[in-house]
Formats: sequence, structure tokens, C-alpha cells
Amino acid sequence: MAGFLSFSNFIIVMINLTTLGFYYSFYRFHFYRHTESFLQYTAIAFSLFCAGVTLLLQASILSFNPYPSHEFKAFVLSGAVEEFSKLLGIYLFFRKNQDEFTVTDGIFYGLVLGGGFGLIENILYFIDSGLWSQVLRSITALPIHLINGGLIGCFVMIFLFSGTNRVKWFRLFAGLLFCISLHALYNYSLFLDTGVLFVLPFCILSLFFALEITIAKSRILLPGYVLKLMKITVEEYEILSRHNRHEGWIQNVQKHISTNKINLFQLPKPRHVFITAFFILPSLISLFTLLYSPELITRTFSELEIKDYFALFVIYPAIIGFMFFFGGVLNPYFFRDRMLAVPLFGSVDLKTETDEENTALFYIYLNQFYIPVSKLYPENTEAEFDLWVGIKCYGNLKGKITWSKENEEGSCGALCTLDQIPVMFLIHWNLVRFKQNFKNLFIRKTAY
Repeated sequence: MAGFLSFSNFIIVMINLTTLGFYYSFYRFHFYRHTESFLQYTAIAFSLFCAGVTLLLQASILSFNPYPSHEFKAFVLSGAVEEFSKLLGIYLFFRKNQDEFTVTDGIFYGLVLGGGFGLIENILYFIDSGLWSQVLRSITALPIHLINGGLIGCFVMIFLFSGTNRVKWFRLFAGLLFCISLHALYNYSLFLDTGVLFVLPFCILSLFFALEITIAKSRILLPGYVLKLMKITVEEYEILSRHNRHEGWIQNVQKHISTNKINLFQLPKPRHVFITAFFILPSLISLFTLLYSPELITRTFSELEIKDYFALFVIYPAIIGFMFFFGGVLNPYFFRDRMLAVPLFGSVDLKTETDEENTALFYIYLNQFYIPVSKLYPENTEAEFDLWVGIKCYGNLKGKITWSKENEEGSCGALCTLDQIPVMFLIHWNLVRFKQNFKNLFIRKTAY
């Protein structure tokens, strides 16, 4: 007990609390200003639950495999178990009143839960390493847990707003696997004590940019109760949004209407630029000290290794400055309204027992797509589809017309679901789409 209450451990506790407060403040004022204290306290309580689930699962696994390899510890005991526990906690947090929240809510309260979980885990690691190793772990592991919590919060909310098909499970698993992989890579580098200088910035910045993109996209998604009123899922809303974007492009071209250019990036706020300079300056000073006066480092920090010094005083402040500079610069309207010149169109032959018609396909997500049709079809009408990319046909694909509706202009559209994911068509479609978008980059007069 006396060892645990030592001065060095007190310092580590303060570093952990400061790190958690720093990242919480960053995201609290970066994108989510309206919060409820009760929900934040509840998220922290759920982080305790997640930590308990993690310890229970790890103890159970170790009873079957008491001498795990570094790879097993990194991917299974750390990455998979901890991220699954967070997913379970976030799911239980939102499951009961899911329609009252948005995807943005899921991200923020996931951040709070992930930060609380990271704080608890760092405290449990106090007795396992030296002072500087604890400092390095505190300032790097905690943001990874926090950001992963935000990403998983997004994945869980989209899962809850999705339909009953298997697509939502695929999406949830793919997102969870991304978080597990970077978490496992981070832990593996610490276990081997090699490549830390490259792995740490890679993991943190990869998760940061993934979260930035997720935050920007979440701003254009509707709350659960609105989706319920519209009687559509979040996937269906995204598909409809893509279709409307392409349709709007066609109408603008036909009417010779030019809209303003929508940029991917917005200018950073002045306070972000100031804070970036505040962190970049000590990083540069530390780098010059390392290059020109390394003996000063060894005299000041006798127990600190050079690689740890480089990670703590050069790389980490630069990462924070980088994050502050790019925090919030992604324009959410780019993901909703932006259209490259000459978008890709496909063709669809729709066949039912009584009707057959040809229509256009603008966008497909796995096995779902939206197409203009000539009339309204009953829900869940069995159908057969021929999908075309250029002169290449992928025919006799079984599926159904999930629903069809008439818009305000009197035009009809239908959401269609294939029984199987058309893998070869998707590969061909995305390859042609990539080529077309690459060509669009060199077209000067772009229609928006």
C-alpha cells in the first residue's frame, strides 16, 4: 500500500487526470457543446462496468492460456477484449432510449466512457512499470481508449438505427475490427519495446483522423426519432442522400445552374492555430536540445532513455499540435452536398412477375440501392435485377423492392435489396468509380 501511495504514483495520477481533462475539453468544445451532466456521470459509471467485464474476460482467458505470447496478449487480451467490453457498455448505455439520441451523441458519450476506461486501466498498470514508462503509457494509451470509445459509440448508434438485415452486423464488425487492430498494434509495440517512435504517432493520428471524418459525417445524419418518423433506417437515409445528390447534379446541369464550390477543409479557428504553436514550439526546442546538447538531457533526466525522451518531448507535443490544428477543419457539408464532375451512372433492368423497366443506378451500398421507377410497388415485392456497368452485365440477381415512395414532384423511387451481396459487381463498380473520380480531379470546370 505504501508503494502504491508513493510520490511517483501521485504524479502519475495527476498526469492521467490532466491528460483526460485535456482531451475531454478538446472534444467537448471542439464539436459537442450541449451536454447533460447526468449522462456524463452515467457514461463514467459504465466505464467502471466495462473495466469489470474486461478483468473478468481476461481472467477467464488466462485460465485456459496462462502463458500467452505477445501477439496473443496484444490482439486478444488487450485489443479484442477491451474494445468488446467498451462496445458492450456503450450498447447498454444507449439501447433503452436510442431514439432520443443522435450519432453525434454516441460519439461524445463514447468518448467519455472510453476516457474513463483508459483512466482505470492506467491506474491498474501502476505497479508494472517505471516512472517514465508510466508517463508514456498515460499520455498515449488514454487518448487511444478515448478515441476508440468515440468511434465505437458511432458504430453502435448506426447499428441501433439500422434495419434487421445482416448489413448492420457487417458494419459494426468492420468498425470494431479497425479499433481492435490499431489498439493491438499499439500494445504490441509496447510489449516488444521496438518501433514505438513510429507506431505511437501512427496509431494516434490514424484514430484521430478516423474520428474527425466520423464526426463530420455524423453531423449530416438524422436523430433516431426522425428516422423512425420517416420509417427508414440510417443506411436507407444515406442511400437516399447519395441519390438526391446525383439527381440534383443532373438538374443543375440541365438548367445550367452553377452552385458554390464545397471544399473538404475549412479554415482552422485562430485559437486552434495559437494552441498549435503553443505545442509545436516546445517540440522544436526539445528536438534542438537533443541534436545539439544531448548531455543536458542525461544530466536533467538521469533515468530517461533517449527514445523515451524523443517520444515524450518531441513527438507527443507535435502530435497534439497537429491534432489541434486539424481538429474541426473537415467540412461536414462536403460529405453531404459535394459532387465531382461527371459522376458515375449505372443501369438497372428491373423485373417483377408483372412488370419490367429500365432505370438508372447512382449509388449502391453492399446489397442495397435506390432507383427511380415508373410506379409505386407493394412493399417487399419479389424482383430480379440485371446490374450494368458500361457494357458489362451482372444478371439474374434475386432480391426485392423493400419499399417505394412518391416525392413532392410526383416522381417515384424504390429502395431495393438483393438477397446476396454482388461482390464482383461491387469490385467492378468501385474500380470504374475510382477511375472516374481520378479523371474528375483534372477537369477544371466542375459542376457542383
